[in-house]
Parts: sequence; structure tokens; C-alpha cells
Amino acid sequence: MSTQQQQLDYIERNLVYEIFKYFGSGVSLAGHRVECSNGLDGFMSALYTVELDLVVAERQRTEVFLVKFMKGTEEFREQSNSYIQFANEVFAYAEILPAYEHLLRTSHLASEVVTNWMPRCYFAKFGLVNGLGSGRESVLALKHLKGDGYQLGPRLILRRDQLEAMVGLIGPFHALGYATRILQPQVYARLRAGVLDMPFVSSSGKAGFDVLYRVAFDRFYEFYDRQREQLLQDSDAGLDAAIERLREKYFANPTHLLERIRTTSYADDQPDSYFATFQHGDYNRNNVLFHYGDDGQVDAIKTIDFQELRFSTTAIDLSFFMYMNTPSQEREEIFADLLGKYHKHMIEMLELVLHRNRDGLSDERVEQLLADYSFDRFEAHFKRYAFYGVMVCMHFMPWILGSEADCAELSRLFDTDMHGQACYQLSLEIGGDVANEEIFKTVRHAYKHGYMDEI
Repeated sequence: MSTQQQQLDYIERNLVYEIFKYFGSGVSLAGHRVECSNGLDGFMSALYTVELDLVVAERQRTEVFLVKFMKGTEEFREQSNSYIQFANEVFAYAEILPAYEHLLRTSHLASEVVTNWMPRCYFAKFGLVNGLGSGRESVLALKHLKGDGYQLGPRLILRRDQLEAMVGLIGPFHALGYATRILQPQVYARLRAGVLDMPFVSSSGKAGFDVLYRVAFDRFYEFYDRQREQLLQDSDAGLDAAIERLREKYFANPTHLLERIRTTSYADDQPDSYFATFQHGDYNRNNVLFHYGDDGQVDAIKTIDFQELRFSTTAIDLSFFMYMNTPSQEREEIFADLLGKYHKHMIEMLELVLHRNRDGLSDERVEQLLADYSFDRFEAHFKRYAFYGVMVCMHFMPWILGSEADCAELSRLFDTDMHGQACYQLSLEIGGDVANEEIFKTVRHAYKHGYMDEI
């Protein structure tokens, strides 16, 4: 593993000049600065801010970049799936996103659409990196967006304009995956082969997902058993039965449910497997940046952090985003509205790209393809796999609702001793019953809408 000093030396001796190459002739480098980023921003990563002072036509300007490396010991990287996560993230920036941009150009559509969704990438490499130790490493250099007025969203609750901006980004992102499969099957096959599999189930039973979901189920059922009479209403016999069915089938191995969702959704024998494509994987408010207009409303959005990228059902992105970011007291109304808006953005992008490539498709074929992705079929597919979002909430909601001090300590413990009693105990306690009640509300909502029917 690379040390902080090795990473700093690599930035100074190598990366600064790799980034500088992008600015072409007629630009000189007057100086640069490197600063370590501390705090919760880099849960799995070591982050640095790099500033380059560039001179163009005798005028100086400063460009700012975010640089990201893997952190942790060899053991931590293996147990936390870091090698898979960082390889896939680099692959997203180096291969998947450029392929989407190319598809837009060949469709005579604005290629900057994809660039507008994510920070510009200046360097992306995984594997043996010259000047950075002798093992597998990851280096990612992106444009830093704070200077352009982008901000992380609020820690707890998103407004309607923020939620709508998020579906307005992820819908077209999924659509370009569908369109690439339809129009450029060889490119799509290459991209799919390049994404490393990241199962939820491990052979050891001690990997990161095992730790997170073990404590998530222990915590949920301790709360449920303790507060059952207060939580259930007279009409909740069906909900109680569904929760008990979940316990009976998956309490011993919670990750098996996640793995079933991940793999079943794209199996060849599933009639709706065409809804599987490349997922962001961690599409949550802590991984998007908003830009606001003069009226205070969101007028632009960019997403970051593709470490959880997977090939699977779009329900992985959407159900996680919806359950983690919609306020429980308004979820009933907002959920249906956002599902509709997501589909509208997705189908509009897919229809536009398909119609711009009619040379290879008959009118009848285009209409059939669009019918496959109709709202009714999308909604039925989403219903089969939407409990994924509830599962993620079980382990992640307490982190969001806990204090920043507790979250920082839990992050440290997970990094240094994820199997220790201190990590387990704080995972049970962080966020308290406030978090437990919010998790239960996601379960109730999922049951009401039939998302637990196939468990």
C-alpha cells in the first residue's frame, strides 16, 4: 500500500505534470500547491486538493483539482472491496463515460451532456502506477467544483428541487446504458466485461458487506422486537408476517438477499432483464453536488464517486436514492412523483438517441424498444427489486442520522478494526431510535407498495 508521503511525492513528481499536459501548448506552469483533505470526505479514500498556477498569454489563472487514492492496509483493501471498487471507478471515467459521450456525438447530440453530469476527469489509472509503490494502486484526478459554485447537499433532508435534479441526472444516465446496448452491442459487451464483479456474499463471511449487514439486521430486529406493540397497528398483520418472513429467510445471511437482487435482475431467464445496465451504485446526497441560481433553486447538478459501480438493475440506483433522500413524512406523495419524473427523463433520452440512429433500426423496431421501457413495465420491474433500497437504509441511515463525531469514530473503527466489538457496538447505537424509526418507516412503505412480495 502507498503511504501518505508516497502519495504526496507522486503528486509532486508525476501527477502535476500529467494534469498539466491537458492544457496544451501556449500554457506554462508557474507553480502548484498540494493540500491533504481530512475529515469524513474520504471514508474509503485519501483525498488531496491540488492547485496549478497556469500562465496563458501573460495572464495567470489557477485551476483546482481533487485527487483521490486508495487508503488503508492490504487487509482493509481486500475486506472492503477497495481493489474492485477503485478499479471500477477508474473504468467508469476512462471507458464508460467516454463511450456515452461518443454515442451522443455519433447521434449528433451535444457531447458535453455527460461532461455536464460529472466533474471533468484529467487522469484515471488503476493497477501498477509508476512512482507510487509496487502494488495495485488507484489514482483519479478530477476538476474541483467548489470554485464553480457547486455545493454538497444538506446532510439530512433534500428539498423537492434537489430531488428532482437527482432524478433528472440518473434517468438519462441509465438511458445511455440502454441505448449503448441496443445501438453498439460490441462496445456494450466490452464495457460489461470491463466491470469487475462485486458480490455481496463473500467466501469468508467476514468482508465489509458481511459486517455492515450483520449489524443492520441485528439492530433492526432488536428494535422491532422491543417496540413491536408500539410500531404495529391493528391492520398490520400482513406487515408483521412480511417482516417475520424476511427474518426467517435472511436473518442468518442478510447479504444473500442483496446478492439475489443483484444477480437475478440480469439473469437470462428473466423477461425484464433489459432493465439491467451500468449503475452508479451509490447515488445518494453525499455523492452529488448542486449549483443554485439566483432564486436559490437548483440549476445544475453533478455526481461523483463511482466506487460502488455495478452492472445490475436500475432499481439499485433508484431505490437507494429514493429511500435515503425522501423525507418519511412526505414519502407517499414524493415517491410516486419522482418515479414518474425519473421515467420521463429516462425515456426522453432513450427516444432521442434511438430516433437519431434510425439508419440501423426500423420504425417498428424503435417503437417496440420504447414499449419495452414503458412506465408500466418499468414500474413492475422496480417493484420486484425496490427492497434493495430499504436494505441499504438499514445500515446507512444511522450513519446519516448520527452525530458527526460518532460518524467520524465509526469511520475510523471500520477502517482500523471492522470486526472489533467497539465497531459493532457503535454501529448498533449510532443515531439511536430516531434512526431505527426511520428505517421502520421505509419497511412499512416497501410493504405497502408490494416491494416485499417476492422476498
